[in-house]
Order: sequence, then structure tokens, then C-alpha cells
Amino acid sequence: MSEQSIKKVLVTGANGFIGNSLMRFYQQNNQAAVGVDLVGNGTDIIEGDIAKPESIANVLDECDVIIHTAALVSNAMEDSDMWRVNVQATGNLINAAKKHKVRRFVQISSIVAYGNAAEGELDENHPVHADGGSYVLTKLASEHTVLAASANDDIEVVIVRPGDAYGPGSRPWIIAPLEAIAKNQFMLPAKGEGFFRPIYIDDLVKGIALAAQHPDAVGEIFNLSCEGYMTTKEYFAPHYQWLNKKGPMLVSTKLALRVAAIASKIADLMGNLNEASPATVVQLATKSWFSIKKAERILGWKPEIPFDEGMKRSKQWADDNGLLGK
Repeated sequence: MSEQSIKKVLVTGANGFIGNSLMRFYQQNNQAAVGVDLVGNGTDIIEGDIAKPESIANVLDECDVIIHTAALVSNAMEDSDMWRVNVQATGNLINAAKKHKVRRFVQISSIVAYGNAAEGELDENHPVHADGGSYVLTKLASEHTVLAASANDDIEVVIVRPGDAYGPGSRPWIIAPLEAIAKNQFMLPAKGEGFFRPIYIDDLVKGIALAAQHPDAVGEIFNLSCEGYMTTKEYFAPHYQWLNKKGPMLVSTKLALRVAAIASKIADLMGNLNEASPATVVQLATKSWFSIKKAERILGWKPEIPFDEGMKRSKQWADDNGLLGK
């Protein structure tokens, strides 16, 4: 079937890494789109709180597709905050979307939904598992919230599970590692043999856009990741090279968990967050990767940006933004 035309797209979390990239994609392709975030920009991103979606009722009336990227992405924040934003606000938004006759709701979930204990190649039929802290649990619960809201066919639902999305502006996979490496505070568990599944942001955005308009995507879940995997040692080695440092620092998962636990306790005492938490350690020691055959078959999507090119662009951005020192 041919792709459906879209009147106007609403992108939540439009100031975020994925959300802002989607806004640029739609602008470049002359597709009407409006973003919403807690801080607006006075032009195409309006100020609004998706937990109170009636405050943006006029925008909901204008849009026939919502791409919901807004979420707290953290392995250190309070459980209650994660639940309020990632689950309850999602429920409020999709219920408002139904009320305002929005046609399609695209939920941006994560490959963490499969849990950190899963091993091998996983397709969309693999059982989900909430073993990985609040982020994993709330991503799972947000999927359930969206699927439950679509049970009576009042709204089309698509769920997207991105792999490890990297590129210019990526906090977890570009900014935070560079900051930690510069301070000699970065280490890799499983001696760097954990699996990393990098998907460049431009490829991810194209896949999401296809999921937002393809008629055969309705009711489906899609992995949007790379083909296969690389080790975390291979992924993070360029970060060290950019900073002219030796590394990566490779340690056992047991040692990394101990260090992370201590660092998290110190951060708690000081009122700070330690994103290099035990949950992050476990995530970086996983041994799973993701089949993208379904996205290829239904959406006609496949990642196009080679890893070397993606890292070249990321390095240039990091340099331009002062992350590589003098």
C-alpha cells in the first residue's frame, strides 16, 4: 500500500535529541509539523505540558498524527518522577488525542523493553522483561498504556523501539561519555565485550517518519536499530581518540557495579544524580541485538549511514561545541 498523506504532525519532546531531529526532518521535507515542550521557541515549538494535554487542545485539533518522543531518559532519577512523566503523562496524552480525533499515535519506546537479561538476536515477538530499573519499567508501562488506549480502535497506534541512537546532540552516547572520559571517570563493564547497537539519528528519524504514515504500520511494533552489533569497546574507542586519551578503561562487571553503587550513594548525599549507575552498568554489559527485518519488510526501511560516517559527523559536532577541549 502507498503511504498515507499527513495533514499535520505534533512532535512531543521537540527540544530533545530525537524530537528536535524529527522537527528538522519535517521542515526539510515541507511537512507541516508543530512541536511541544516545556519551553517553546516562539516559532514552531510551543510551550506546553503533555501531562495536561487540554492546555494544547487547539494544537491537538489541528494534528492528525502525534509522534510522542517526550520522556525522562535516566537510570538515576526518582521512580515517582519517571512514572509521572513516562507513563501517566503518556496516558493523559493519548486519551486527549482520542478525544480530539487524532488519527495516529506513534509511541517512541526503546529496545530496553526487552530487558537487560535477554541474549541473542531479538525480534518484536520476543517477550518484554522489566529487569533494568525505572527506565526499563516505565518504558514497558508506557507501551502498555498506549496499547490499552487503542483496544477499541478509536486511534491507530504504532510503537517504535529505537536501538542505541547516537549522533550530534546525543547526551547518553556522545556528550556524557566525552565528559566522563575527559575527567578519567569512564569505564566499561564486561571488559568492553557488552553489545552496542548504534543507530545514527538521521536513519532513526526516517524510520519513525515512515512508521507515522505507512498504512501497514498500524498496530505494529518496530525495532529500528542497526544490523547486528558491535562491542562497547569498539563503540567508545573513538571517543578516547577524539580526546587524545588512552582507553577505553575495561573492567569486570562486578567491579563496575561496586564503583557505580558507591558513586550513586555519594551523589545522593550531595543531592546530585549519577547516571553511571548500576542500572547503566548492567545495560552496557548486555548481550543482545535486534532484528530489523520487520521494518525492512513493512516500512521499506533500512539504515543507510555507515558507522564511520556517523562518528565523523558526531566528532565534528562535538568539536564545534567545545566538547573536545582546545
